[in-house]
Amino acid sequence: MSNRAQRRAMMRNQINKSQQMLANYSKQQRIAGLVQNGITPKDLEDEFQRGRETGFKEAAEPIIKSCYAGICIALHDEFGFGESRCYRAVKAVDEKIIWALNHQELVDEVLEKTGLTLQLDEPFERVQKAR
Repeated sequence: MSNRAQRRAMMRNQINKSQQMLANYSKQQRIAGLVQNGITPKDLEDEFQRGRETGFKEAAEPIIKSCYAGICIALHDEFGFGESRCYRAVKAVDEKIIWALNHQELVDEVLEKTGLTLQLDEPFERVQKAR
């Protein structure tokens, strides 16, 4: 076995031992260890919330850009929309999203006006005809 392979095996072994040691501690013992080092459960909760908010902010923009880009491409490919009509369509989508109280309001409006059901938890057929 090469030195590199040996080092990797040793590292994996150390990580596994650390994980096993941590698993043997109760939740209270782990919290006590953190408090002993000056970290309170409130600190953990605050950091969790901060990380969650940061993750959401970092993920939201690329997701929204992808949705708007997908709308533009679909309108172009399916209906021949150019710059002006794509712009108007995306502006209208953006306005609907901004003024909606929540996502369910938009989903209900789509069903009411078009008869389409949006089921994003469905892996293959996310848009379905309800009628």
